[in-house]
Amino acid sequence: MSHSIGSPRGRLEQLFLDRALNPLQGILSKAVIEGFARGIGHRWRRCVYSPAATLLACVFKQSSPQVSCRDVEDWVWSKLPLESAPENNSGDDFCEARRRLPLGVFARALAHTAALAGEVGKPAVWLVDGTGLALPRCPELFAVFGRRGAKARMPGANLLLFTDAATGAVMQADLTGNDQGEIRQFLRCLDAVPADTTIVGDRQFGSYLAFHAMSQKGIGAVVRLNISRKPTAVERIGRGDEIQTWRKTQASLSAFPEAMRSAPETLRVRVVRRTIRRKGYRPVRIALATNLLDAAQWPPEKIVELYGLRWLAENDIRDLKLRHGLRRLGSKRADTVCKEVWAALLAYNAVKLLQKQSGRPPRKLSHERGRAIMMETAGAMSRAPTEVLPQLYRHMLNQLARAGLRRQERPPQPRAIVWDPTAPYPMLYRSRASWYQHYRAA
Repeated sequence: MSHSIGSPRGRLEQLFLDRALNPLQGILSKAVIEGFARGIGHRWRRCVYSPAATLLACVFKQSSPQVSCRDVEDWVWSKLPLESAPENNSGDDFCEARRRLPLGVFARALAHTAALAGEVGKPAVWLVDGTGLALPRCPELFAVFGRRGAKARMPGANLLLFTDAATGAVMQADLTGNDQGEIRQFLRCLDAVPADTTIVGDRQFGSYLAFHAMSQKGIGAVVRLNISRKPTAVERIGRGDEIQTWRKTQASLSAFPEAMRSAPETLRVRVVRRTIRRKGYRPVRIALATNLLDAAQWPPEKIVELYGLRWLAENDIRDLKLRHGLRRLGSKRADTVCKEVWAALLAYNAVKLLQKQSGRPPRKLSHERGRAIMMETAGAMSRAPTEVLPQLYRHMLNQLARAGLRRQERPPQPRAIVWDPTAPYPMLYRSRASWYQHYRAA
């Protein structure tokens, strides 16, 4: 599909872009994508599978998890004039175009969508979490990424994600093999995190070096406290609120000996302890570590509220795996695996950005319904005349705004047993129906 734009079959590329991917033109336009390609020194011929068409076709593929590369090839040709159809469509053109497009274009496009998702003038809150990716069984992927475990039969990769707490968009990502842990990925990614950002994560991101690196860069942190941490001194601020002094471990015992030698001998970390009580749930006692030491600006309730956003990162990973093809990757080349992952992140961010344009917070909207509406509108635009496209776009935004996310609350339980009176737990001396009646009346 390397027909020249100046040939009688000309403007094929523009026809494909206009007909097939109109909803994405405001996010990743042809001029923006080609600017990324020129910025890294990439050159290409003027053909249908130019950088813009190739990148957007990759986004289309990752927006429909069950679509194969050959399906993408057939889909591209279906959007072009009939006289432009090839005599023999082998299905390899898309794979070759994706292989030629540098990974830097994908990375710059992801950074572009992350910048569009951010709120200007507001301190950002980012959620950090990692996940494992299952890869196809082939020698190259074993050599590059390694095995998930000593007895694993399949290769795997580690993906670390920074997502925006307000919109859910992926702000930064890191993909590596199994020889590197999440904390190594985390420390490597901190250089690109803006100052005044607050990072919320689980206890593995609350190490001594992580707190030192974030404090140096002016980044706030709210993480779960590791119960093995033994402070050398404690300064009480209030009830369940204290400042601890941590002493660094020996450099010979650390996985980062050079960084540990350059770190200070002690570190002041604030620890907030609270009991979370919710109707219908058991009380949960949590201990949070943070470098936000000003109790007046950051009261304990605010720290607990920030950590309550952490589970949203798990939902983001779930959507990426189930809706954008990261549950099981299909590429058997290491560079193509990276491009497939970055294309999935771009498709995910595209849905979040369109939801943001609808005027409602993306966190209150259903990601799966938003993805389906985006793909349905793309198909309708490809068959509609040009003068109808703005109306279809407004209709898509209206549909996205109505696709609310229904929160399914867990039904309450009595939290009592009925079969062992000698157990040290409360007994249920009534029927479950009677308990529910009393619960609703309360």
